[in-house]
Amino acid sequence: MSTTDSNPPLLQASAPETDCARIVPADHEREVGMGLRSVTVERFEEIRRRLADGRGVREIARALNCSRDTVREVRDGLRESPDIPKQRNDPLWMKQVDWAIVIHDLGLGHPLKFIWEEKAQSLTSYANFWKQFYRKFPQYRQAEVTAREFEPGERVEVDYAGDAIEWIEIKTGEIRKAYVFVAGLGFSQLLFAWAAEDMKSRNWLGCHRRMYAYYGGVPHVTVPDCLKQGVLKCHLYDPDLNPGYAQLARQFSTAVVPARPDHPRDKAVVEGLVRILMRYARFRYRRTRFTSLYQINQALAECVQRINDRRHSRFGVSRRQRFEALERTALKALPANDVVSGEWLTATLHADCYVLVEAVLYSAPHIHRHKKLRIKLTENHVEIFLNLERLAIHPRCRHRDGRRIKIDSHFPPASQAYYEATPQRLLSQSRFIHAELHRLCVELFNADVYGNLRRVQGFVRSCAKEINTAGHEVASQRIVAAIGTMRRYDKYRVPYFQALLAQARKQTIDPSVAREIVRRPGNPMLRYLAGADRTEDMLAAVPSDATLENKIV
Repeated sequence: MSTTDSNPPLLQASAPETDCARIVPADHEREVGMGLRSVTVERFEEIRRRLADGRGVREIARALNCSRDTVREVRDGLRESPDIPKQRNDPLWMKQVDWAIVIHDLGLGHPLKFIWEEKAQSLTSYANFWKQFYRKFPQYRQAEVTAREFEPGERVEVDYAGDAIEWIEIKTGEIRKAYVFVAGLGFSQLLFAWAAEDMKSRNWLGCHRRMYAYYGGVPHVTVPDCLKQGVLKCHLYDPDLNPGYAQLARQFSTAVVPARPDHPRDKAVVEGLVRILMRYARFRYRRTRFTSLYQINQALAECVQRINDRRHSRFGVSRRQRFEALERTALKALPANDVVSGEWLTATLHADCYVLVEAVLYSAPHIHRHKKLRIKLTENHVEIFLNLERLAIHPRCRHRDGRRIKIDSHFPPASQAYYEATPQRLLSQSRFIHAELHRLCVELFNADVYGNLRRVQGFVRSCAKEINTAGHEVASQRIVAAIGTMRRYDKYRVPYFQALLAQARKQTIDPSVAREIVRRPGNPMLRYLAGADRTEDMLAAVPSDATLENKIV
């Protein structure tokens, strides 16, 4: 080593080293290099630092225990940093795959495993496929995630799928959307899904009841997203839950712990299940056109069954097997009685003592007019609350036509007197107009007093106007004829009654009917009725034509 170290200028001056001389070291150098350490990223950066400081090749090699060829390669740029990945040749099977189609299908949201099953299952394994894919296209690699562990029966995470499923109404040709509710248990990750026509509170609560029935029990914690159907006001420590959702949680004995806003990893289990389910459903039924919610739920049930029965790569068994073996017994029991939950709304009691709920008017006590009341909608009833006091309960009306559902005691005394006196006044007026009209009003009031109140008022006013125009005798005939026509066709409507009266006024008098004019004698207002002698005298007093001619001549 001393001889070699004493002659470095002679070696450098003899001839410039070629690439071959640097790449293939001498035998004694090769023997020395066999005991040297490999070049790591830290050693590579240290060599570059010392070279920048002006240190010699031998000094650096001796200090870092590496060969002089290594130092020279770093100095001349022939060796790259170990941090840079090495270029590898693609396996032969990769040349048989159309990667443009693979990237296109992946961009449409289809799972990479399904694409492998369709494109490259006969060429290589799935593990080798995705490794080579992400090596070749690192920009499609997903971000890292943190694995979480849960106890059996500890929690269930729920959410709506981001993309709705479209279906076509056959009768109208209208394209509608179905919103998919997805849930997954934290321990076994058993999947549940259900599609509904909207995301309103009744479907949100109904999907929860279906979910608990599907699992056959209730987890200790339910983790929803911060949507208005579940959470009225988001807060990190004390969120305000929707009253209907809170009541459902009490009835099923589960704690609702909403995820933080804009933190989807708080419910990563259901987020992953949504992605798995929707990708699989869209890929499997990409050539199917749904025509009803029933068909969509059937397709979702088939997809859910296949996913739950498939072997989980981490568990070693399927989700269904893990659930049946370890988690089913850890769930809480379902409520013994049927759970009746409702949807809560806020409405103002107007001056007429009615609140408007779903295009139907419901009455409430008049002393609470202009106050904001809480409305609870159940399957068959509408309950009205002020704070914790229930003010009224009505049967739920689903007609959505503006009708009024009322209780007489809810109105002030003046309104009650008006409602009670008005029918009596109309009956009294109809009795003086005509007996047939009075009989019709009695029948309508016996059927529905308040429902036919305005209709009877219209009949009475139309008849009074007709009497004032045509006289009582003629108008009575027209009124009787119009009422008879309405009874014949069972159509009691004010516009129809007015049209019948107008039609009767337009009818002409029949000239074929023989009529005789009877004049009473002695009437001074009539001419030539005082007596025949007076008539003869008057005729005699009229000059003849001959007399007139003589007078003219």
